[in-house]
Amino acid sequence: MRVPGQRGAVLALIAIVGVALLVASSGTGAQHKRGGTLILLSAGDVDYVDPGQAYYSFSFQVLKPVHRALYTIPADVLTAVPDVAAGAPKVSGDGKTITVKIRRGIRFSPPVNREVVAADVKYAIERAFSVSLANSYAVAYFGVIAGSPATPPKTPKPISGIKTPDKYTIVFKLKEPSGAFVDALVMPITAPVPKEYAAKYDDKTTTEYGFHQVATGPYMLANDSSGNVKGVGYTPGKLIKLVRNPNWSAKTDFRPAYLDGVEVREGFTDSSVASRTILNGGADQNADFGPPPAIIKQVTTTPSLRDNMYGWPLGTTYVGLNTQKAPFDNLNVRRAATFALDRNAMRLAYGGPITGPIATHFIGPDFAGKGFEAGGGLEFNPFPSPNFSGSVAKAKAELKKAGFANGVYTGPAVTAVVSNPPITVNQGKVLAASLAKIGMKVNLKAVTTDAMYTKFCGTPKNQPELCPSVGWLPDFHDPVTLLYVTFSGKFIPESGNVNWPQLNDPKINAAMEKAKRIKNAQARYTAWGKIDRMITLTAGAIPLQWTNTLNLVSDRVVVAKMKDVQGQLDLAFTSLK
Repeated sequence: MRVPGQRGAVLALIAIVGVALLVASSGTGAQHKRGGTLILLSAGDVDYVDPGQAYYSFSFQVLKPVHRALYTIPADVLTAVPDVAAGAPKVSGDGKTITVKIRRGIRFSPPVNREVVAADVKYAIERAFSVSLANSYAVAYFGVIAGSPATPPKTPKPISGIKTPDKYTIVFKLKEPSGAFVDALVMPITAPVPKEYAAKYDDKTTTEYGFHQVATGPYMLANDSSGNVKGVGYTPGKLIKLVRNPNWSAKTDFRPAYLDGVEVREGFTDSSVASRTILNGGADQNADFGPPPAIIKQVTTTPSLRDNMYGWPLGTTYVGLNTQKAPFDNLNVRRAATFALDRNAMRLAYGGPITGPIATHFIGPDFAGKGFEAGGGLEFNPFPSPNFSGSVAKAKAELKKAGFANGVYTGPAVTAVVSNPPITVNQGKVLAASLAKIGMKVNLKAVTTDAMYTKFCGTPKNQPELCPSVGWLPDFHDPVTLLYVTFSGKFIPESGNVNWPQLNDPKINAAMEKAKRIKNAQARYTAWGKIDRMITLTAGAIPLQWTNTLNLVSDRVVVAKMKDVQGQLDLAFTSLK
C-alpha cells in the first residue's frame, strides 16, 4: 500500500473477537460521545474512491468505514475479525479450498437498498481483475484462484474458481495452496459490489463505479437520488464528505460509528498552515502529509501540546530509480546514486530521528521474527557511509565502472517527480544536491501526492527517472506484501503500477514465485528475507526510513488508531469530545 508522501494491514490468524472487547479497545480512555463531524486536512486527493481500485493509505482511511470487506482489522488491535464474513474461513486439508459464510442482514446503501449476498463478493473480486479497474494487487494475492485470467479482460468476467453454492456461502478454489490468500481477504476488493447496479459503470474503458458507488459500512459518500457522488460527496481535489448510511444497522456490525459524518478538506499544500490549523482546533487530523520539522519541535517541546501528536511505526520509505530508463538502467549508475545520497539529510528534512530509523533494506523492524533478521536486520548495510551522509568517493568509483571518466556523470539531466508538501519537496532538494556532487543535474517537479502516484510514478510510460517520495506499508503481516507487488517483474501494469523501479530481474522473480508457495511460515519468512537482500543489491530503490508516522490531532478527538494503516484515525471508532 502506498504511504502518504500506501496501506497495510497486519493480519494474524483470523479470529472472532467479541463486540464488547472491540469497542473497549478503542480510544484513549476518554468518554466516547456520539455526534459531530470530524475534519481531515489533506494536501492532495485519494488515489481512487472505488474500493476495487484504491491502494493508497489515505484512501484506505477514508473508504474503510464505507466499504466492509470480508474481514477487517478494528481500531487499536492487529488481529483481523470477520466483517462481511460471518465467521472464520474453513480451509480444506490440502489448502486449496476456502469456504466463507456471509453475514446475513447487511444492506447496500441507496439507491440499491437490498441485502448483501455472496454473489456480490464474487463480482467484487472478479471486477478487480479487469483492465477497466487496473487493480494493483489482484493478481498478486488473488491470482492463485483457479480460472483467474492470465490476461486481464477489458471488463469484468466470471472466474470459475469462485463459487456461490447458496446466497450466503462463497467458495474459493485455488490452483495451489497459498499461505497469503486467507490473510488477503482483508483487502478492499472483497467488499461487496452489486453486479446488477455496477456492471454498466464497469463496462467502460475506465470504470465509473467509484462515482456511483453504494456502501455497506456505517458511512457513505454523500450522493443524490441516482447514487451519483461526484460533486455531492466527492469533488476531486477539493472535498470528500461522508454521511451516515441510512441502511446500516448496528445489529450486523461491531463498529460503534460515533460520528455523524466526516469531511476531508483537500488542497492544504502548506503543511505548516495545515498543522497549525489542527493544533488550533480548526480541523482534527492530517491525512496525506506529515507535520514539518518546526511543528514537530514545537509539539515535542511544549508540554501542553504533547497529547496532540502520536507516532506509529510501520512501513518503509524509499527513492525509486527507474531501471528501464537511462541512466538508471545501468547498475553501476544506480549504485553511484545510492552511495551519493545523503540519507541523514533526507531524514532531517522529514523531521529527524523521531520520524524513524534510517533504513538499509526493505523489511523493517516491525517485521521482527518475520523476515527482518533474515533480511540482515540492523547489520545489513551494503551502501555504507559515515553517519549515512553519503560517500562521493564510492559514488565516483561506481561511475567509473559505468564508463564515466574521472567518476563524474556527464549525461543528460534527470527528472524527479516529488509530492508537493514542503517536507517531500525539501527531500527532493536534498536528493538533487546529493547527485549534483557527482555531476548529475536533477530537475524537480512537484505535484500533488495523488498525481505523483497515479499520473507519474504509477504510470510506466510517464514515469520519470526518479520517484523520491514513494513508500510502502504491508497489506497484511507477511513479508510477501512488502516485496512482491513492489519489486516483481510480474507486476508492471500500464497504470496503477507500484513497482516503481520497474524491476524485472529473472533471478528475483523466480525466487519470489518459489517463496510464495512455501507452506511453513518461518521458512517462508526466511526466503523473503533473502529476497530482500537481493532487491537491495540491485539498487533499484534507495531505502530511506523505517518510518514512524506522526499524526496530529485536535484537542477534541478521542483517538482510535488504525494500527494497520500508519496509526491514522479509524473513522468508525473515533469520536469527538
